[in-house]
Amino acid sequence: MSSEILQDKDFHFYPVRKPKFEFSENGTSKHWMDGSAYKTHILNTWTLFFPDGERFFIRSIQKFLPNIKDPRVLRNAKAFMGQEAQHAGEHKKTWKILEDQGFKIKTFTDFVNSFFVNFVEKIMSAKSCLAATAGAEHYTSLVATIGLQIKALDQAESEMKRLWEWHAAEEIEHKSAAYDVFLDISGNYFRRMITFLGVTIVFWAATFIGAEILLWQEGLTFKWKTRKDAFRFIFIDEKVFFHAAGAFFRYFRPGFHPEQEDNLELSRAIFESPEHTYKEIA
Repeated sequence: MSSEILQDKDFHFYPVRKPKFEFSENGTSKHWMDGSAYKTHILNTWTLFFPDGERFFIRSIQKFLPNIKDPRVLRNAKAFMGQEAQHAGEHKKTWKILEDQGFKIKTFTDFVNSFFVNFVEKIMSAKSCLAATAGAEHYTSLVATIGLQIKALDQAESEMKRLWEWHAAEEIEHKSAAYDVFLDISGNYFRRMITFLGVTIVFWAATFIGAEILLWQEGLTFKWKTRKDAFRFIFIDEKVFFHAAGAFFRYFRPGFHPEQEDNLELSRAIFESPEHTYKEIA
């Protein structure tokens, strides 16, 4: 499969779903992911920067809707925007849990918002923001794939498990949407790679720095279990370092396309399970 727009047989379409997650402070422990502070705070950090990141993704796509030539790409772009809006809303609901648990998150979330609105969108062109969105979606699909492949979320508390499985499945489902818009609008290889280098730095720096901020607030930064869990997350259990390195170099191939990532069955399995039956709103 080349980097050209996909043939009809390769296209898959997806709905916008409306979930109903019920979160409460009493129903969610501080270390809800496998009893591990480190793994929990990696996911908590994504919860903190995903809403503003996803709104940035929506804005980057929305600017080009009138210019999209392929109707299939346009249809998926609109569904992508709808799914991302739902992700932003559901993740933001969990911020109160963190605040009620005593975490100071406002400085971090305000910085994330300002970073996208007052820095990225001010210094980068609209096409570069679109390319950055395509690159970021490559990483969100990657972490979704890792989590679902090794069933890491089976160790999470129930409602958080449902939240993250739903989100992961939709990230895999719409992994090509922003990339196809970029191909339809521009497809410039140099722009794609330069922005991807920036996305790589920002995504992983925000992930690990954010987790360390939350760990520091708990006084767990220098605990042996914390550092052991960090090492296992990065190199042994989830093997994040090796998966991320592989994903990084795959994206550099001139003929790369997200549909070359063979992971769609992971998404389908989630939405075929009874606990992930949702109302479709578009």
